[in-house]
Amino acid sequence: MTAPNDTAETIALEIFDTPEGRSDPYPRYHRLRSVEPVHHNQTLGMWFLSRYEDCAAMLRDPRFGKDYAKQVEGMFGADWRKHPALTSGERSMLNLEGPDHTRLRRMVVKEFNRRTVDSLLPRIETIVDRLLDPFAEAGGGDLLDALAFPMPVTVIGELLGVPEEDRPPFRDRVRDLTAIFELKPTDEQIAAADAAQVEIQRYFDDLIAAKRKQPDEALLSRLVHLDADGDRLANDELNTLAWLLFAAGFETTTNLIGNGMLALIDHPDQMQILRDEPERLPLLPDELLRYDGTAQMAARFTHDEVEIGGVKIPRGELVFALLGAANHDPDEFDGPDRIDVTRPRFRPMSFGGGTHFCLGASLARSEIEIVMRSMLDRFESIELAGSRPRFRDRLTLRGLENLELRVRQTDRSPARRTPAPARTAPEPIHTRKARSDDGAGATHVRPTPGSEADRRWRNDLRTRLESDAGAGDTWLPSNLDVAQTMVLLARAELFRSCDAKEIAELAATAYPISFEEGDRLCEEGAESLECYVIEEGDADVTIDGERVRTIGEGDVVGERGLLEDAPRSATVTATSHMITYAISRQRLLALVEESPTAREGMFASMRRRYRD
Repeated sequence: MTAPNDTAETIALEIFDTPEGRSDPYPRYHRLRSVEPVHHNQTLGMWFLSRYEDCAAMLRDPRFGKDYAKQVEGMFGADWRKHPALTSGERSMLNLEGPDHTRLRRMVVKEFNRRTVDSLLPRIETIVDRLLDPFAEAGGGDLLDALAFPMPVTVIGELLGVPEEDRPPFRDRVRDLTAIFELKPTDEQIAAADAAQVEIQRYFDDLIAAKRKQPDEALLSRLVHLDADGDRLANDELNTLAWLLFAAGFETTTNLIGNGMLALIDHPDQMQILRDEPERLPLLPDELLRYDGTAQMAARFTHDEVEIGGVKIPRGELVFALLGAANHDPDEFDGPDRIDVTRPRFRPMSFGGGTHFCLGASLARSEIEIVMRSMLDRFESIELAGSRPRFRDRLTLRGLENLELRVRQTDRSPARRTPAPARTAPEPIHTRKARSDDGAGATHVRPTPGSEADRRWRNDLRTRLESDAGAGDTWLPSNLDVAQTMVLLARAELFRSCDAKEIAELAATAYPISFEEGDRLCEEGAESLECYVIEEGDADVTIDGERVRTIGEGDVVGERGLLEDAPRSATVTATSHMITYAISRQRLLALVEESPTAREGMFASMRRRYRD
């Protein structure tokens, strides 16, 4: 409910400027959404989105991108580079765009895909069991100390190659460092973050040097010695990538275990449903993420003027998607302020979206499912011990200070634990009718991917980009490295016959666009408007409803209709998160018209690909 004197300006400041707002943001998110869902805050000098649809569209729209230097200067002042905690972010995969971002992501993405994570499940279960043994024997304790931190830090530590004895100090170091993600950290927090960054960088410099001398099979060692097509990581790139993967691998999961367990304790009827119907546990992580996830915000800059929710946001503006608010949007979720473990499968906003979709999403989901399954199976009673736990005075990464529990073991032996169900095809995503598809034209950001409105939107966006490029302007950010884009496109077999100048013509307006599992890149019989070079992820190709092949990294989607001037010959549906680079019909046809060599090479490639 909103008070008579509520304004979006005062509500937003209450969320970010007061301990009460930071520790209990959800009622305030509702007030902000009801007053002004697309809000420009004059005091803070930034925009906030609080509806699910608007946040989802922002994270997928390539006109919303990253501009780390501008963002940090606006928040911390012109002398921000004197702070190590801030300068390190310039090299982080979190804050890079386009091919520079894709290059780093491609080097590690396979370590976190579904197949790799499935191979880790037995080890995760063993770690959880080992950590719960003393917890059970003691009748409880602080779950964060006993399980929520040591489990994920062990998993990511083993995967990355951080020695066991070196891991514990990172809990405080990372907590200090992540204070810089808050909108208004204190001077004391910034100083602590700087000190933590210096320690972390020094540690990983030493660890990287050790891996150079004595290689092992862990990920960091493989990255140190990686030479993919002559592309090696510089030492500062290695250092930043290593500590990012390590910190992200435990910090958010630690918080989510605490937040999620407290949520289940607050909803005993839902905990009982899970005990009675354990087959519902695979969907539990998303409901816990939705209800009280760790990540509450995601920042982007507008590379072009964008209209969203009927409001025009100018070029060069800092915009925050309030992920926690999106996850509690009543237009998207029935009963958003309560846990509902029977909720049909959906996409929580907590992992972000677009090209920056969380690398560790599959791993985090699996860890949470195993923890909750083990806790419910092992303990017939799980209760709070002592006073109610408090949330840390943070908003961007939300988590408890501690979680003291009292538990009572079941009579069942560990051998009789409830088995996890075999992995099957996931349930379809449940989506409510999007406002952007209802003909009202209220939002000019990306509609639901795969819809007719989305096809129109992609065409309009491409037409605008080509028109701007012809006039000597483009909304593509100036910090994108066209040379890196050329490298990415040249890896595709379709363009092997093209020379460097021709690849550069394609790269000039190629832009990254992402798809989520279940989204349709192409629709059989639809008009052919652009093709997509796949940089990450997989998709199924179906003709007349029959799957004919699976395609993935390096493949091109939709080129046949463009080159043959024909409708789409197949439907292509993403089977995982995908990052692609879009190339327009206009660019591709201009190339084959001007270059007989390129034309013959492309048609020869198509003949080889489609001869079956």
